[in-house]
Amino acid sequence: MGNEQETAKKKTSWKRETFEWVYTIIIAVTAALLIKTFVLDFVRVDGSSMIHTLEDNDKLIITKLGYEPAQGDIIILDSNYKDREEYYDLLAASEGEEELDLFSKIKLRFTMPEELKPKYYVKRIIALPGQTVDIHDNKVYVDGQPLDEPYCTGITTKRDSTVEFPQVVEEDCLFVMGDNRENSQDSRSSQLGQVPYEAVMGKSQIRIMPFDKIGFTR
Repeated sequence: MGNEQETAKKKTSWKRETFEWVYTIIIAVTAALLIKTFVLDFVRVDGSSMIHTLEDNDKLIITKLGYEPAQGDIIILDSNYKDREEYYDLLAASEGEEELDLFSKIKLRFTMPEELKPKYYVKRIIALPGQTVDIHDNKVYVDGQPLDEPYCTGITTKRDSTVEFPQVVEEDCLFVMGDNRENSQDSRSSQLGQVPYEAVMGKSQIRIMPFDKIGFTR
């Protein structure tokens, strides 16, 4: 009888320990996902549009929670956000709906065309809603005043004949550029244009790699 009780206790203890481990792992994974989604994330710079502020393959920490865009900030944005939202609207209209619910949008991420899936750019905020942007004499003007841009590489020119200047930044949108002005797909192009706030993933805060360049990003 004593042996049976001891065996039962061991089984109960093993089950409890297993449950605690599984529960701990679930909590840890959930917390990590919540932090990644809403608080901070790690990204890798892909390309040369921010040279020499940031280089290809630099690793960054970006913050999300409570972020309010400010002029001069370096941000991560989803360059396909607007096209993807148009795609969602077309699908909703075809189904007689005003808009797709969040769950439907999440499911569509796995089946939508490749060119509509999230594609992240690193850019600098040049102007905020209501501000007027102009480009002439190889300089950027915001509300009539030339920007002091010590971070800028190359000559700043207009890049798309279909994009007119001066232009006023729309409500809840941002005008962005790369620091490498001669090699940057940004708000000077109709392909990207002004960036909706909703397309902003977060603000670049710290470069963590390469190790010899660790520090705040400005």
